[in-house]
Amino acid sequence: MVPEATKALSEKQVVTHEFVNSLTSVRSLSALLADYPGLDAGDRNRFINIVRDETERLVRLMDRLNVVTETTA
Repeated sequence: MVPEATKALSEKQVVTHEFVNSLTSVRSLSALLADYPGLDAGDRNRFINIVRDETERLVRLMDRLNVVTETTA
């Protein structure tokens, strides 16, 4: 189901929005993790999980767009 706010947007605009949101989250949280090595373990784990979730979301989006991806386990 497409959210009501995105119905008027083109597919390209939606995809661009999704990429920008995920990349912004990853960039911000990775900077936070690097700049504040003394974060408590709970916050650190929460931020790492968000980065992991966002990168997986980007991979799914790329797969949906048939972008060739090579992943390493």
